[in-house]
Amino acid sequence: MSAMGGWFVVLVSTVLPMAGSAEEPAWAAALFPNTDPPAQCEPRFRRMAAEEIPVGDRRGGQVTVELLHRDVYGETQTAQARIFVPPALVDDPTLRVPLVHAAGYEIDAGGASGYLVAGFVVTTPHAHPQNPISRGPNLDTAILHGARALPFIDDSRVLIQGGSAGGYTTLMLAAETFPLTAAMPDVPPTNWGYNAAYFIRNRERARQVPAGETQSPLPVLNVVIGLADDGVKMLGPDTGSDAWLHMSPISHLETITCPTQVTFSTADMLVPIDQMSRALVRKPPAGMFPEGFTMRLNDCVAPASARRTLLDVLDRDRYELFVVAAPHGAEELRPGASPTRPAAHVPLPFSEQRTFSLVVIDEGAPEPWVGHLKYYLNADRTAFREWALSQPIAPGQLTQAKLERLMMRYAGRPYREVRAVPEGRLAPMTLTTLDFPEAERADVLRSLRTYAKDAACAERLVALYRKLPKRLRVLGERIGSVQAMRQAIFGAE
Repeated sequence: MSAMGGWFVVLVSTVLPMAGSAEEPAWAAALFPNTDPPAQCEPRFRRMAAEEIPVGDRRGGQVTVELLHRDVYGETQTAQARIFVPPALVDDPTLRVPLVHAAGYEIDAGGASGYLVAGFVVTTPHAHPQNPISRGPNLDTAILHGARALPFIDDSRVLIQGGSAGGYTTLMLAAETFPLTAAMPDVPPTNWGYNAAYFIRNRERARQVPAGETQSPLPVLNVVIGLADDGVKMLGPDTGSDAWLHMSPISHLETITCPTQVTFSTADMLVPIDQMSRALVRKPPAGMFPEGFTMRLNDCVAPASARRTLLDVLDRDRYELFVVAAPHGAEELRPGASPTRPAAHVPLPFSEQRTFSLVVIDEGAPEPWVGHLKYYLNADRTAFREWALSQPIAPGQLTQAKLERLMMRYAGRPYREVRAVPEGRLAPMTLTTLDFPEAERADVLRSLRTYAKDAACAERLVALYRKLPKRLRVLGERIGSVQAMRQAIFGAE
């Protein structure tokens, strides 16, 4: 968590060689043979460039691909992704290996290196100009759909991770994706309407430099506060509306069913702890902030229906809460100053029984110069990740709500309809939250095939499917046995 980039990311533009360049290594053509324009489903990726990169004392790969996706307005867009290949797959392209998707923000080869050493393929958006929360999760959804279908990916071992706006994207992806080994979001906005309202409420206080001063009284907040304007352009000015709520993870928690470890900080100025739990708010000393500054949920969000925290919405038997003190002697972070000593190590606890492990690092009250963290910390989730990877897909990862969402995706229906009047539109419209129809159907079938390979999982799938209303039995109204279900999902194209 010490390396989280906050709400913004610096992109380095690159000039790509022609697709299928003769200088590219042979393994790239074996793993990513398509150099024709990408399709809406298959082939999803067009190989644009490939090169070898060092991974420890071996060689791995970096591949830039082009793909199509639908933006929130329903328009088809062309975008890029980076796919990092571990040394084992470079040496033997016939292997099947696990996958981790770095959601929202782009990571580079250095950021992917730990997973590459461990044998993972790593995927990430590449060179997209918008902040992840400003563009919505559609691009990441498309990348993940395409990556999971690649023949060298072990679809039963897939993880998603991301921080801040990338943590938001991680939760939104976990809600629609199935099955998953684990989701690992750091400091995610869970109620986007509140977070944007908090920005808007304090915007002028952040931008007004007091007489005799040279910088904003809220320097870190001032850098990111314009993201609320991006949200208003997409969802409209009423941050308490259903549109903002339905574009928030708190409206999708019931369909997040994989092991999920989430981190928060009590001192976070960008994603206030107020949207996670009122009970964990740490009140700053009087006079520390400009007059009128507030983080309080009730001060920022008008309608009571939108004043929802994570713990208000999440069923008590689905989570375990861990409050971890910042280590004694940890170095404070200051804007523009580099740390002078190593990050303090914080092993993150987790539950083996509950879906959500909610880890709150108690760093005390927020302070004006804080970003996500007050102290220089290395939040270590190695134990959780290794535990999750050691577990088979649990039959209970498929719930009635999750299956309903999968069937709705197959039928081309959004789980939460987002009705908004985006900037420049004269009438309300339903925003697009699904991939292309053919890609949605293919991904749902792939996910059910992965799950139903296990006998206990297949039996649970049939039992839950039989409880669906007729309108959602989109694989066949009369499926009532494992044999019939397997025929439906393995025989379908």
